[in-house]
Amino acid sequence: MTKNNESRTDEYHVASFVAYPIFEKLTEVKKAITTVDGTEIHATSAEGKIVFTIEGHSYKDIGNKMDTIRNHKCIINLSPVYHQILDESTDSDSN
Repeated sequence: MTKNNESRTDEYHVASFVAYPIFEKLTEVKKAITTVDGTEIHATSAEGKIVFTIEGHSYKDIGNKMDTIRNHKCIINLSPVYHQILDESTDSDSN
């Protein structure tokens, strides 16, 4: 049953996060975030907090990308903010 969920291609997921890096490693952490496919940094505060999104095709895809970023040695904490799921099969019918 899990196999069917993973092969599903009509879902679009977007999740937002706030990363709290070691301030002296801010540039390194930003580069690590943007090297993960489907990520985009939207803002960085003066204190070094990084607001970014991850796009993917499933919960598992978002989770794997999040884990890759969360496990970076210079990230103190990674907080999820929002997660939205769109069913693209119904969106295309309405156009």
